[in-house]
Amino acid sequence: MRPKFIFQKDVEALIREGKKELIVPQGSRISSAALDLIREKNILVKFERKEHSTSDPSRPRTEAVREKEQGASESTITEQEVEEIVRRVIERFKEVKGLQHPQDAQKPSADEQDDNLIICRCEEITKGEIKEAIRNGISTLNGIKRVTRAGMGLCQGQTCERLVSQILSEELGIKREQVEPTTARAPVRPVPISIFATG
Repeated sequence: MRPKFIFQKDVEALIREGKKELIVPQGSRISSAALDLIREKNILVKFERKEHSTSDPSRPRTEAVREKEQGASESTITEQEVEEIVRRVIERFKEVKGLQHPQDAQKPSADEQDDNLIICRCEEITKGEIKEAIRNGISTLNGIKRVTRAGMGLCQGQTCERLVSQILSEELGIKREQVEPTTARAPVRPVPISIFATG
C-alpha cells in the first residue's frame, strides 16, 4: 500500500476550515513545509490505526496517538532527531559509494602518524617521504635534498637540516656526527660589474 502524502496545501485547507486537528492514516508522509505550518499553527496531529480484534481485524479506528489528557507532547520532530536523520543519510551515502564507515576505520598507528609529520615546512616534505628516499638508496643530506627538495625552501635548511640529519642517522644506524653536512653555497644576488672591474 502506497503511503499518503500530506502537503502544505492540505494543512492550509484545514486551517481555512477552522480546525485544529489533522487526522492522517498510519504511515503517512508529511512534507517539511506542511510540518513547519503544523508547528506554527499549533495543530494536533492524530493518526488512524487499525484495531486488531477477533470480530473484524481490518476495521480502522481513529485514535489520538498523543492525547493531552495523558500528558504527552504533540507530534513534532526535534532538532536532535533531524541531526540523527542527516547522520544516517550521510552514512548510507558512504556505504553506497563504498567508503569505509568512520567508526569502522582503523586509527592510524603511531608509525603512520610519525611518517605524516612535516619535517621541511618550506617544501612540505614529510618524515615518511624522507625515510622512503633513504630506503631507496639515498645516504647523504645532499642526496635527500636533491630527491625530496627538503632544505631547498626559503630557509635553505636552517629549520629542517638537523631533523633530516637525525632521521638519516636513525635509518642508517650511524651517529649523527657521522652524517656529512650539505654543501655550503654563498648567497646569489645581483652584483654591479664595477665591483669586478675595480677588484
